[in-house]
Amino acid sequence: MNNIKPIFPISEELLELVDLLNRVSHTTEEQVIPQTMTVLNKVYAQGIMEGYEKAMEKQKNKPEMG
Repeated sequence: MNNIKPIFPISEELLELVDLLNRVSHTTEEQVIPQTMTVLNKVYAQGIMEGYEKAMEKQKNKPEMG
């Protein structure tokens, strides 16, 4: 797992989340962390898609040059 690099900046919010996850009892930790990461990945992917759609919309509405 040490060779995994994040594809987004490490923010204070992320560090807070990691801290909270670390406080969860060890019995549920194995389930909580993967579930949380799945949710974070979905949120991140959704953000990328929304950003892409907005960029495409902006591109379409931009007046042609030349």
